[in-house]
Amino acid sequence: MTPSTATRSLLARAALPVALAVAVAAAGCKNDAIAPECQNARTQIDRPADGKMLAFMLQPRSIYNRYLEIHPADTMIRDWDTTMAYYGLACLRFRTTDSVHINPTGSFQFVTSGSNAGTAWQTWHGQTDSVGVSSIPPCSGDGGTYRLNADSTISLTWSNGQQSWFFGPAGVHRLLSDSLIQTTAELSSRADSTRASWRLNWERAYCGEGF
Repeated sequence: MTPSTATRSLLARAALPVALAVAVAAAGCKNDAIAPECQNARTQIDRPADGKMLAFMLQPRSIYNRYLEIHPADTMIRDWDTTMAYYGLACLRFRTTDSVHINPTGSFQFVTSGSNAGTAWQTWHGQTDSVGVSSIPPCSGDGGTYRLNADSTISLTWSNGQQSWFFGPAGVHRLLSDSLIQTTAELSSRADSTRASWRLNWERAYCGEGF
């Protein structure tokens, strides 16, 4: 039997304190210092929502990230490992009128807790080692305005922060259903000798909105 919407909502709300506890505990195991110039409201998990909003939480198991540095002597390859522990949570909140669909336009908020870090495997000069990696750009903003386009992509206009990685111009955010957003990005620099590929999902979940 499929749980009712009300039941799923209650379960999601009950799960949030557990998720936050894990995020806070994990943050103690990872360096989560934020430079003063990068500090904003994104780390305030309990900040009020801007009216009625729907939240989409980053799903760590969905993360695909490959980073390449091509050098004359060798190529460094770094691949995210989704089987390893993930520290923290991140959510996007969008304005809604009917509590089911996000509005065509409006304000959005970005909320994080913990370091949002995981593990990648780096191969370089014949050696493979584990390295710590983050899923969130270090100077991300805390929100702005958005537009849901006719092709189901979501255009984000940030009010602050640095727009980089998949939150930058190369990032594509597509609403696949009322409960799922997929983000992708293909990045390159240094005459295409440095490359990064991103793919990750955001799923509907309670994330502090309504406090």
